[in-house]
Amino acid sequence: MELDLTPGQRYRAALAALLGNALEWYDFAVYGYVASDLGKAFFPGDEPGLQTLGAFGVFAVGYLMRPVGSIVLGPLGDLLGRRLMLSLSIVIMGVSSLLIGLLPTHSQIGVTAGICLVLLRMLQGFSVGAEFTGSITYATEAAARGRAGLLSSLAVAGGLLGFSLGSLTVAVIAAVVGEAAMGNWGWRLPFLLGAFVALLGLWMRRGMPETLARDDDRPPIHSPRQLGGAMVWRLDQVVRQWRLVLLVIALVTFANMIFYLAFVYLVDFTGQSSGSSAAANSIATVIQTIGLLIAILGGHLADRFGMVPVNRWGNLGLILLAPLALSIGLQGQLTSLAIAQGLLVVPVMVTMGAQGVLGVVLVPQGQRCAVFSIAYSLAMAMFAGTAPLMATWLHDIQASWITPLYALPFGAAALIAVHRSRHAEVR
Repeated sequence: MELDLTPGQRYRAALAALLGNALEWYDFAVYGYVASDLGKAFFPGDEPGLQTLGAFGVFAVGYLMRPVGSIVLGPLGDLLGRRLMLSLSIVIMGVSSLLIGLLPTHSQIGVTAGICLVLLRMLQGFSVGAEFTGSITYATEAAARGRAGLLSSLAVAGGLLGFSLGSLTVAVIAAVVGEAAMGNWGWRLPFLLGAFVALLGLWMRRGMPETLARDDDRPPIHSPRQLGGAMVWRLDQVVRQWRLVLLVIALVTFANMIFYLAFVYLVDFTGQSSGSSAAANSIATVIQTIGLLIAILGGHLADRFGMVPVNRWGNLGLILLAPLALSIGLQGQLTSLAIAQGLLVVPVMVTMGAQGVLGVVLVPQGQRCAVFSIAYSLAMAMFAGTAPLMATWLHDIQASWITPLYALPFGAAALIAVHRSRHAEVR
């Protein structure tokens, strides 16, 4: 059902979904671009590979916490409103980034430093547990008829913009302060900056129109105890929708897994292999910026030609190109990184731009934040977010040849999920 919103309200909704998501995901993504420096600062050892493995392990911990955040924040979005949930998530993210930027290193406080980094990364993961899917849900519900794909892709583009901002910020800081200073203290600057941009995102979300429709079936909420009971009630509904949860997991896993391999792992891997992290981040920034427009195109194509056909062709393109592109990227050269990302940017971004609206409309309106957020977070925690960790481990055991292949079964699952979603309609 299309909401009765003015053009101005729809404009503010689209802007809040795009920029608010970008600011939050900048905070979350910047960790991956300074993973090597964090490994040296918090997980010292004789083997650089083990340092990176430890740092990417903490990167993966953030994704493992996303289901926890979705279990708490997702029902809140369904019960108390999308705006409240999205505002709460960005506050948690801003505080976490500030504390990481101020955190003493292993040389200063010993093993406690690594433990604190893990805890703060967990808090970041908790924050984004319902942020990305909540923004997509919000944008889809705020869209005019025939524009849901486009507006939802703006939320996706916002997340990708956050990754690009993170990559650009790290590249600029590394170029200004130098590689040595970046490893010593420069890695703190992107996190400290993230605390300030979170405040901007919170200010933007104050003026968002609410899109959650009234639900007379949900329990009354007039106290914290009643809120807890309502959240349990909502989670029980999610359990009853387990088939739908599995469908959404299969729908979104493959493209996101390829994205994290190509635009997170390969960037760090190439930076170490070539000896120029700044150059690797610069390449990723340029290609991801181009990808923003392609993701928005994916949403527009979903409106024009249908959500299911665009998702089907996008996933097919990834199945055909991902093994070749990742094999090229694993050569560890700056040129090979550019070629690998260039081959993947169109199918990855088109699919990511089109899959959000399909994931939203598969779920009944009153359960969207909970079901969609939990399903998406589980997909990221179990598969996509752990992909850089898996690739690092395969490299350390000299089995990198497996990396381009192990994502392919998820591609087959995505095609099956798209086929089973063929009767979905925007509602």
